[in-house]
Amino acid sequence: MESIQRKLPRAYLRCGLMLLGLTCLLGTADARPKLLPSEQFPGPWAEVTEEIREVLALNKVFACSQAMARQSSRDPGDYLLYCTQDEKIWTSWRVQPAAHEVRGPSKLFEEIALPHSY
Repeated sequence: MESIQRKLPRAYLRCGLMLLGLTCLLGTADARPKLLPSEQFPGPWAEVTEEIREVLALNKVFACSQAMARQSSRDPGDYLLYCTQDEKIWTSWRVQPAAHEVRGPSKLFEEIALPHSY
């Protein structure tokens, strides 16, 4: 009886350590180096496509009457938008047209300057 009581906690400990090890391995399997926003969206600024405008409209985003976009170097389906309505107040947005996904508004990135077109 005593030997079973000793073996059971050891078995739980081994199982727990194995699960912890697997979790750590799986967590680092897709670890890509973190890019700075200026590296992830290197530019140049481009006009916003009709597809992006449609996604903004579907998501009821009206703050982007004037907008410029930069495509992601990591994911060509991901865009950074800088938007304004009055050329004074700017916001940033992330748009993935294929997924009909919009995230924002957010602050501008310090290392990515405003587009010169507006």
